[in-house]
Parts: sequence; C-alpha cells; structure tokens
Amino acid sequence: MAITDMVRTGLTAMCREVLHHKFVIAIGSWLSLVSAAGAGTLTYGVDAGVAETDNVTLAPSDKVSQTIGVADLDLDFKQQSARLDADAKGNFSYLDYLQGAYHNQLLGRFDGNATLALIEDRLTWTLQDDYGQAALDPFTPITPTNIETINYLATGPNLHLRAGPLSFIDLGARVARAEYETSPFTNNRVSGSVGWGLQLSGLSSVSLNLDSQRVLFENTLLNTDFDRTNVYANYEIEGARTTLSADLGVTKVTESGTANNGGLATLALTRRISPASKVSLTVGHLLTDSTTGFSGLQGGANGVISPAPAASTSQSYTSNYASIGWQYERGRTTLAVNGRYEKDTYPGDASLNHVLKTADFRVQRQVTRSFAAQISGRVYQTDYSGAIVEPTAGSPNSTTAMVSGGITWRHGRGLEVKLQAEHTIYSVSSGDLGYRENRVFLTVGYRPFRARPSFDDSPSAISSQGSSLTRRPIP
Repeated sequence: MAITDMVRTGLTAMCREVLHHKFVIAIGSWLSLVSAAGAGTLTYGVDAGVAETDNVTLAPSDKVSQTIGVADLDLDFKQQSARLDADAKGNFSYLDYLQGAYHNQLLGRFDGNATLALIEDRLTWTLQDDYGQAALDPFTPITPTNIETINYLATGPNLHLRAGPLSFIDLGARVARAEYETSPFTNNRVSGSVGWGLQLSGLSSVSLNLDSQRVLFENTLLNTDFDRTNVYANYEIEGARTTLSADLGVTKVTESGTANNGGLATLALTRRISPASKVSLTVGHLLTDSTTGFSGLQGGANGVISPAPAASTSQSYTSNYASIGWQYERGRTTLAVNGRYEKDTYPGDASLNHVLKTADFRVQRQVTRSFAAQISGRVYQTDYSGAIVEPTAGSPNSTTAMVSGGITWRHGRGLEVKLQAEHTIYSVSSGDLGYRENRVFLTVGYRPFRARPSFDDSPSAISSQGSSLTRRPIP
C-alpha cells in the first residue's frame, strides 16, 4: 500500500508539473518532438467572423437569439520518415457570446501521435495527446454549461529487437495522465508491454502480445484503482489495396482484489475498390474504460469526431461496436457515407448501459476554380434503456438530426470567405427538452496549400448538441 501511495504521489506531482497549463504545454511538447525531426506536410487554416443562432440556450420554447463572434484554427500534420512518424489533426474555436448568454469559450479536438527514432530501427520514443470535450449529463442537450474538457497525455519508449531472420521482440513502456475538468476521474497510468512475432512477408506479420496497465485515481473516495492486463494475438497485413489488422485474446481487470475477465476481439479493414473509392470496416469487443474510450474516438463521414459520452463512472465496461464507411473522390466531387453502432454494458450499474447509433454523409463539389459547395447531414441516437429519469430532468432516449449546407469562395493563394447554414432537431422519448435550432456562419480566413476548400475534413469541437458536429462549434 505504501508503494502504491508513493507511486501515486510521484506521478501526480510529475504530471501536474508537465501539464500545469494542460493542453497548451502538451501541444508544445508534441511540436518540439516533431520539429526535432524536420519538416513534414502541414495543412492549416485560420478564420474569424460571426454566427447567428435563433436558439442559443437550446430551449424547447421561448427561444433566445444570439450573435456570436468566432475565431477558428484547424491543422493537419503528417510525416513519415526514417526519424519520425507523426500524425496530428486538430480544430479549435474561440466563441464570444456578444449578448452575454454564456462566458467566452475555447472548444476543440486534437489527436496527435509522434514517434521519434532515437536509434534507427531499434529504439524509439512516442508522445501521444488527445484533447477534447465530453458531456456532463447524458440526458440533456449539450450547452456550454453541460460539457467538460478532457486531456489525455501519454509518453514512453519502444524497443524493437530482432530474434532471428524472421522473428522479432517488441517492448514498450508508458506513463500517462488523464485530466477531467469537472468529473472526479482524473488519473495517472503506468503501463508496459511485450510482444513476440514473426514477419511472414514484407507486408504481413503475426505476434503474441501482453500489456499491463496500472490506473491510479487522484480521488480515491469516489474511485477505486485497478489493473488491466491484455493477452492477445495480432495479425497485420498492408497490401497495395487492402489494409487489415486483427486482435484476438482476453482481458483481465482487477479491482480491490476482484477480477473481471472479458474477451478481446478487434478487426480494422480498409479496401480500395477503385482508384477513386474505398470502404472501411471496424468491429470490436473490448473490456475498457471511459478514458481509453475518449482517447480512441473516431470521426465519421464528415471527418469530425463526436465528443465522448458522459463519463458517469470510472468503472470498466464492455463495449461492442461496429462501423462501416465509404468514400469517393474523383475530379471535383467528394462523397462520403458512414454508420456506427456501439453498445456499452456496465456490470456494476445497469442504469449506465446504453446504445449509440450514428449515420452521416457528406457531398462536396468544386463548382468552379473559386467556388465550392457542400451539404452534409448527421443523425445521432442515444438509448439509456435502464435509466430512470424524471421528465423534467431529461430523457434517457434522444435523437439528434442535423443538416448543413454552405459555399466557399477562394481567391489568390489563401483567402477564403465561407457562408454556412445549419438546422438541428433534437427529439426525446419523454419530457419536454426537445428543441430546434438554426444557425448561420459568415467567416473570412486564410488557408494555404490546399487543393480545394473544405468544411469538414479535420476533427472538430462540438456544436450545439454534442452528438451533432459541424465545422465550427457553437453551443
């Protein structure tokens, strides 16, 4: 017990120092690692303007309109070289509620992962950061008073050893910290992994892996520390048109001396069916927790990422999910369609069990050299079937439908003027918290190094309803 307390105290002090300014310092560290290995491919854009909403508080009646000043930044960085493998996407918006409906806010989503080679093909160092928003109350619409910011930062070394002409051994270690702005789930994590595998060909490999993680919470009155161990086999192949990764194994979570065992199975498949189109499929069965789920959020057809569901507990849960997507890009036209199903089951509290369903699409057309047009839509449904919620306090079942359309005018090397309109409908199975909202955006910005203007091709912060995302977050 004394050793655990010493580890907890040491990790907390160290991580608080590193993350004193939370995301700002994390991004600074990430960019420092990237800059050490030279330039990569960076796409970015900045803009500023105004937005008008006819229902800023998302009320079912007695709507209040509001003018909002907005300033946006989005970026997409990629680099693959002998020294550095890096991938980062982010989108941030600063909101100024000009009539004072809410305090000013900085919202956004960032996912970055960089691996720097210290000894080529042998020793590397990884830095990962995931930043974004999550709901506080899953039963009510997401307004600026019903969200919190979460930041997950992990770093550590990786060692790759050759054990023969075709076999290899991989070792890894990580120190991580997850910070929750409001919920009492801030935690530190220490993990290690070992894997032995065979290189079946230049494009495929198979391996046996073990990883173990210790999770230590700052608030131990409301949370219980736990250990999680995964043992699994992995198969990967990367061909000219097909990429596949599959895991199969078991997970054991030990909490206060009690073990909870579960299966582990994941499949990720991408297939290019023509020069212009590709399909993707993911399926999984995991024993996981809210921090890991937040870190692994994925975007849909719009390329944006939904905020995490409310982290109502720190306990582990079983997640079953499946998603399928199709993308087409040829000439001046881009099409994308995506669907996802997720069922999360909490063994300790059936009232937290829920099902999430998502479907979205995007159509974009470069009309002329200077003008581009886009229309997109999204339907997001949540179902907490075991929850009992008073009608005046919210609804356990809700559906959000959003449609958006806009045009972009581009001039010169980077000037962009955008006009975008959105309509959102939030319906509930009980209570009277359903609403409708219309929003219009007008912004002027600068976006160099981009072949065609785009609204939704990078991660985004949340819009008026956390499950309904657009290019710019206006709660």
